[in-house]
Amino acid sequence: MIWAHFAERHRWPSFDAVDRKLYAKGLKYEEAVRQLCPALLRGLDPDISRVPQGTQELSLTVAGAANCTGSGPVLRVFLSMVRTAATIEPHFQPEEPGQQPMLRPTDLESEPGTDPKLLTKEVMFTAAALGVHEPCFRGGGSNGEELNWSLGYDRSIRPFANAQRLEDYWQVREEMVGPARAETETRPFSNRLPEFIVAPNPTPPSAAPIPVAESPETMSVTCVLHPLIAEVAAERFSSGFHYDAVRSAFQAVEHRVQTLVGVREVGEKLMGIALGKPTPKITVTRSAGTSLESEQTGMQFLFKGAMLALRNPRMHGPDEKDARDEAEEMLVIASFLMRSLDIEDEKRRAAASSP
Repeated sequence: MIWAHFAERHRWPSFDAVDRKLYAKGLKYEEAVRQLCPALLRGLDPDISRVPQGTQELSLTVAGAANCTGSGPVLRVFLSMVRTAATIEPHFQPEEPGQQPMLRPTDLESEPGTDPKLLTKEVMFTAAALGVHEPCFRGGGSNGEELNWSLGYDRSIRPFANAQRLEDYWQVREEMVGPARAETETRPFSNRLPEFIVAPNPTPPSAAPIPVAESPETMSVTCVLHPLIAEVAAERFSSGFHYDAVRSAFQAVEHRVQTLVGVREVGEKLMGIALGKPTPKITVTRSAGTSLESEQTGMQFLFKGAMLALRNPRMHGPDEKDARDEAEEMLVIASFLMRSLDIEDEKRRAAASSP
């Protein structure tokens, strides 16, 4: 159902759309997904009692697509993308420090193992949609209307250079993600039982208890992440890869700014080009009057600071672990930045629809 939806509309369906179609066929969502696992389907929590937001996209992995009729050409092109990126990466010469290589449609023309007849816009776009979340790539971007796409990658693509078959690819993939994640991904979706903490046996109170300072009041906030952040970070975060989830989130912000501005610059310099004065190239503010200049300056510093403090250390290493709560807070920052970029999209849609 998900595969057919993407083939028809060039975008993944929302949870609501899939849930309604299943219900129309007399199936419950919970019953259907128990037959699947995260190695096949993205967008769901491993604990299916946590129902996703209605707008949450459900997408297929490479393994999920391999179980769908008619996916052969797409998978062959996907493997060609992997081999091409692995061939280009060792020879890539960045124009600026920290610049990430990007795979684009024209790069596939030089890959000798691919039938040129398979390199149609539709097939390549679908293959890129599968690849954008695979661990061999580092995010990417796409335009469903024009069927344009790009995939980021780094030195971790090298072991995939000889992946001629899907089995070859999957073997290297499992070595890359490690046994813990591989085992987690192949565990079927299910209702997870809650974990209870057993309190130790109480001890008799002492005659003169030591005074304890009163704990300050705490506050817990729950928010829905921007769909483009949830798309790249949700599965990684729920699998325990908090560091990778944060890195992918800020890469997604960076790539969206690149797409809106139309340049290949990266990091802090990209944000300076996009949001610099006197006239920012994109709008991420809603203030008017005397507050506008102040908000423009502040947002420029926020975007630049996010690249310097949160993106760069996770792009260039050393790889470290992020605590779960800190990762949650950083994902909220990425979501705020991504939602600010919606302002520019709204502005462009309004301009396109005006007389």
